Amino acid sequence: MPLGVQVQRQCNKEGFRLSVIELNQLTKYYGTVKGVENLNLAVERGEIFGFIGPNGAGKSTTIRVLMQLIFPTAGSFSIFGTKIQGDMPEIRRRIGFLPSEVNYYYGLSGRQMLQFSAAAYGVQSPGKMIESYAERLDLNLEKSIKSYSLGNRKKLAIIQCLLHEPELLILDEPTSGLDPLMQTRFFEIVKEKSSQGMTVFLSSHVLSEVEKHCDRVGFIRDGQLIHLSDIGDVPGRETVFIEVRFSEDGNLIEKYGFTDIDPQVIYEDGVHVFHARGLLHNELHKISEHPISDISVRKPTLEEVFMDLYEQEEKVVQ
Repeated sequence: MPLGVQVQRQCNKEGFRLSVIELNQLTKYYGTVKGVENLNLAVERGEIFGFIGPNGAGKSTTIRVLMQLIFPTAGSFSIFGTKIQGDMPEIRRRIGFLPSEVNYYYGLSGRQMLQFSAAAYGVQSPGKMIESYAERLDLNLEKSIKSYSLGNRKKLAIIQCLLHEPELLILDEPTSGLDPLMQTRFFEIVKEKSSQGMTVFLSSHVLSEVEKHCDRVGFIRDGQLIHLSDIGDVPGRETVFIEVRFSEDGNLIEKYGFTDIDPQVIYEDGVHVFHARGLLHNELHKISEHPISDISVRKPTLEEVFMDLYEQEEKVVQ
């Protein structure tokens, strides 16, 4: 079990799990336009929670509410067990926020910006921490922010949101602009912090990173939460894809009656894809009656599951 999940299961003296974020019937309208509606969600201490959905689903609205940048039309929300009523900067001080887009005053160097940020949070002697993060993320702090690439500005923002050692980390598209190596190092840091008890709320379009790094995931669509579960319990993950390249070229579905094996079988780019649940013996036995040049068996990715859930919801709406 991931260490973050172990921390997540900690309880208080009364035996209740420790929720860092609680949303209760949270609703936000912009005039007549719905942002989120009747959103119920609890994120527990120490877990890495993935929050995913299509553009316009309500992810950014939820994050803005959590950061007290906007306030609910109806419903309520609590952070660290405190019901948020109006502007509460003492709560925000305990949060690290990494927005999807970062902008800075270009007249400072990276080091000056971080020293300014540390002073604003009252962080004493931040030098060693700044150097450590800068080394891990390969960021030259002596250069001016004006000279920074998009990726380096994102690195600066990552360090900035961690400097005051927040209890809650809210990340909105955190790896955009980072190369694969820096993405890996970033999540190493996130997992270290989670193992120490920091709670992470991660909104991302990169579903593979949610699948790899999160303990739980919530799917939001049209302002409403349509699914919430542990990452390993997402519906549809019990399906297995059997991808077969036969020795004989072309689409063989009709010729060999493959729909009798799987009514959903598809042919794409020279590969026949069969769907199976449970034991694979029968499917594999029937498929192997024909000469095979290559075969692989895999579980669906979170992206494939998400698309299936989204399409199911579309049918319900229609």
